[in-house]
Amino acid sequence: MARKGNRRLVERGYRGLEHVPRERAAWDCTLSALAIGMRMDVSRDRGDLGAWAARHGVAASGRCARLGRSALVLWHGTSRERADKISEHGLFHKKGLWTALHPSIPHSFCRGRAEEYGTEGAVVCIVLDRSGLAEGVDFEIEGGGNVYRFFHGLGPEVVEYVLTREGIVFTAPERAKEPAPWPSARFKRSEGVWVPEQKTPVRYSGAESYSTSREFATITIRRAAEELGPVAPLELMSSVYACMSPAEAITHDEVLDIIEAECSRGPQRGKWRTFWRRGAETEA
Repeated sequence: MARKGNRRLVERGYRGLEHVPRERAAWDCTLSALAIGMRMDVSRDRGDLGAWAARHGVAASGRCARLGRSALVLWHGTSRERADKISEHGLFHKKGLWTALHPSIPHSFCRGRAEEYGTEGAVVCIVLDRSGLAEGVDFEIEGGGNVYRFFHGLGPEVVEYVLTREGIVFTAPERAKEPAPWPSARFKRSEGVWVPEQKTPVRYSGAESYSTSREFATITIRRAAEELGPVAPLELMSSVYACMSPAEAITHDEVLDIIEAECSRGPQRGKWRTFWRRGAETEA
């Protein structure tokens, strides 16, 4: 089933949110791959996989941390059905295995598979030891240096994360001690308000607590903006929805309202509109 872009959010000035589901609170966690892609664009570096994982409430990759500069982080777009098999058996394609440094291409392929075959898509994150690979023997580089086409399959041990519509799954056996996953929260509907399943107020940190989904989202957005600024709206929205369930506990418009209330306009980085944590723009 073809998915139409979210033109309403784009018309509101949020380029980069065109793939956000048009339902008022639906979320597709494969979009979280684009969050690290935007971090690469906005900060002009490779993106920190461990920090990305922590902001999404999942364990940091121990393999990536151990390999350090030798870690080669790649992304692969596929169908949901194939992703389930990949986490168990690894990656293989008889004509070659395509992966990319920037997750925008695999995410586009993931969406294409979903639209063409009427199924759900998925994005797989793998971590390889670049010191054990040889260009021309194991892979060739295409697409202006972004695409790595492997001549052979890759075992399941290199698969770190599988991103599907409903969540991000850490599949590797080796977890890094730092950074720790950000707190997650589950909500329920009570008297017309989304409240935590735990007794309120729920402690988030030594100094902060929350009693509603909006309060939890506000804390998450403040923290992400402070850590990342300047930051793209999709990065903030991605962290909120990854750490909160169900997605219906807060609408897209509520998240954007919080961003605009807690953040100030940052510099334009390429095609992305960015934000600072309010007050931090004078400190930078």
